[in-house]
Amino acid sequence: MVKKLKNMLKNDKQQYLFIPLGIVFILFANRITSYAPYIAGAVLILYAAINVFTAIRYPESGINLGDAVIRGIVGIILLLETKQAIAILGIVWAVISLNDAAKEINDYFRTKKFRIIGAVGIVFTIIISALLMLDPFEHFSFHVRILGIEMIAETLIRRRE
Repeated sequence: MVKKLKNMLKNDKQQYLFIPLGIVFILFANRITSYAPYIAGAVLILYAAINVFTAIRYPESGINLGDAVIRGIVGIILLLETKQAIAILGIVWAVISLNDAAKEINDYFRTKKFRIIGAVGIVFTIIISALLMLDPFEHFSFHVRILGIEMIAETLIRRRE
């Protein structure tokens, strides 16, 4: 069992868990929003533990140890600060999304390869991230649904590659 888990982690097969999880996020967004601090906190801690183990045990995996540790710390904060956790979670989520958009903008600038789909994605990310930062309590359920769609799409795109 442990050997299978190690092989799964080394080959990044845990990504296939995102398809059923994405479906749950789409169908039960409002319910998930009420439990989001607990879900996200626990998932971030679990993610951190698995990735810290993998990064230390398998340095060739390319997993970033620092990112794993920071995500674990954010998970702990979400579990401890439940009253404001949706705001914390929403703002952190928005900042991470904006950081990803910034990386994509930099990639476009460096490679000079403009794609309309990518540009639309960047603009969409910036708009919904700004909305989430401005009012995390109001927009959180919508973002849970978007996350579900993104989890499914990302897994299918990676699978095709």
